Amino acid sequence: MTVHPGLHWTVDHITAAMRHGMSDGLELIHRWKDRLTDTWNDPVYAGFWLDLEGYEQKARTENLPELSFSLFREFRDTGERQAYEQAYFERRGRLVSLGLLVAASPSADRVHLLEDLIWRICTEQTWCLSAHIPEGEEAGARKHIDLFAAETAQMLAEMIMMLNDMLDKRIIRMVKAEIEDRIFTPLYREQRTYGWEDANHNWSAVCSGGCGVAALLLLEDEQLRAMAVQHTIRSMSAFLSGYGLDGGCAEGVGYWVYGFGFYTYFAEMLRLCSAGELDMLSESITGAIASFPGNIHLSDGVFINYSDSRERETIPSGLLSLLSERQDIRINLGLHIPLLSQDPCHRWAHALRNVLWTNPAKFERAIESGDPGAPIYLEDLSWVIARGTLAAGEHKEVRVAFSVKGGHNAEPHNHNDLGHFILHGGGENILCDPGSGEYTQAYFAPGRERIWQIGSQGHSVPVIEGTHQQSGRQAEAKMLHIKHLSPLGVEAEFDLTSAYPEAPTLTRYIRHLCWNCPPGASEAVLLLEDHYQWRQPSGIQRGEYMNEKMRVIEHFISRIRPVMHEAGVQWEGNNAVVILHYDAELWDAQIEVIETVDHDHLPQKFYRTALFLRRTPDESGNSRDHTSKETRCRLKFTIQPR
Repeated sequence: MTVHPGLHWTVDHITAAMRHGMSDGLELIHRWKDRLTDTWNDPVYAGFWLDLEGYEQKARTENLPELSFSLFREFRDTGERQAYEQAYFERRGRLVSLGLLVAASPSADRVHLLEDLIWRICTEQTWCLSAHIPEGEEAGARKHIDLFAAETAQMLAEMIMMLNDMLDKRIIRMVKAEIEDRIFTPLYREQRTYGWEDANHNWSAVCSGGCGVAALLLLEDEQLRAMAVQHTIRSMSAFLSGYGLDGGCAEGVGYWVYGFGFYTYFAEMLRLCSAGELDMLSESITGAIASFPGNIHLSDGVFINYSDSRERETIPSGLLSLLSERQDIRINLGLHIPLLSQDPCHRWAHALRNVLWTNPAKFERAIESGDPGAPIYLEDLSWVIARGTLAAGEHKEVRVAFSVKGGHNAEPHNHNDLGHFILHGGGENILCDPGSGEYTQAYFAPGRERIWQIGSQGHSVPVIEGTHQQSGRQAEAKMLHIKHLSPLGVEAEFDLTSAYPEAPTLTRYIRHLCWNCPPGASEAVLLLEDHYQWRQPSGIQRGEYMNEKMRVIEHFISRIRPVMHEAGVQWEGNNAVVILHYDAELWDAQIEVIETVDHDHLPQKFYRTALFLRRTPDESGNSRDHTSKETRCRLKFTIQPR
């Protein structure tokens, strides 16, 4: 499917459009300094500039971390990547800070420090992360292009175009020569093939977008520049193919920021350099994609975080402002200018545009209304989202929300989490998703589902006959039924049988969820029913006790330590309480403490509540031995203000 008109732009069309707009575009980029200077004494940006000055102080007083072979080799030798990447991103953080500080408040001392940093970046053996260099190809790492090589090229290209009247001409020539050798020659002149070029996830957008921006600014050959634009559009088309018409990002909001952010950054640079004629944000699907963060924002800056995403993501204020203007989307977050220190990768593209593009007026009009809105079904992702507001007394309200995930177990940054759900109350996900773990070699290798954050053992889904969900495209949640319940409720039903192919006697597994939170209510209710069908095991007569593997274990994940009651479990959040009600005659409950490490290498503690089914009720409500061919497990969750 053609996802934007750019696929039809010819070299002649691109060349003519850019001949018309390039001069004014480059002049506008040079004047970016004026916008940065205007914010220097603006209280809205005071924290942003103070944060950058902290990096500047480190650049003046501490040695720049070296990217040594000892650090480089760790990933291939041990699977660890943290030490190399800490040094790599510290170097980028200092360069980003000095580049922006020189633009906003220049001094000879700052310029010289910036030039030294540019020199050091230009002399790196490779601009790639060590984890992204294919094994055996270390000798050619200089001309390998990964996410961060592309980002480095874009950063340096934009920096020298904005500061070309301040920087030593020898530094400018060196930057141009390095980008030509590392990026333009292999990618555009020699037309080497890179795996990301046709990827349907963030790599295609970031890699092609970063390289494409550098090409727009630095390539002087008009025909080669137009060919570079065509190359970028092809990769951007591959990126958009990973989205359905619902605009949902299977990788989560963090990777939405990364992938669609760099799509937008290239699109706006191309529009700028073509006097508005070449517009990659004109297609309707980009409007749906732009709406994704608002669709999955629950309250108080907390998001649905399936896959490798965080609950609290820092969404670039510049990107939101630009998309609000271009796509007419509603911002439902308060204004916050992200600090460079809040981005572990210290990205120039985000930081610069947070100053250039942020429009505080867009956020002033974005205060959340009392209406939580109707439930949302992102059909292509198979995510259900419903919100509500609880009356908490004294004219106070508590925002609550529910989400459940379908999809399949071969998605980008996949977790085995079909049927997994989130319960949100008062600004926190009380029953939560674990998010991403520490990125190591094993995290992306075969057998990765053994890692707690990735496997179904780290999600609110059952263990069936001792088996967990399996990886792969064949493990799919089939949506059987979805219905909006008046006024703000929703019910959904999934067939999850294919996720448990190793369960020896399972023939069908259906998960049914029903959420209700009427306006003005004092509590919200989620009813969960898991329906299992079994075949008779060989060698066991009807009515005999089935072996231990036939048992069902329901898991529920939270960061909050639960409190056990006689027939319930309670998770007490800061502003809301979730209570699980169950029949104590049918279930045994157990709390497990899970200690792990998150994506940023920080320790995490989760609490996994396990309900062990020991008996199943017959339809009259009487309990009997667990020997039936059908098992219906019914559980009730309530959310109340604290």
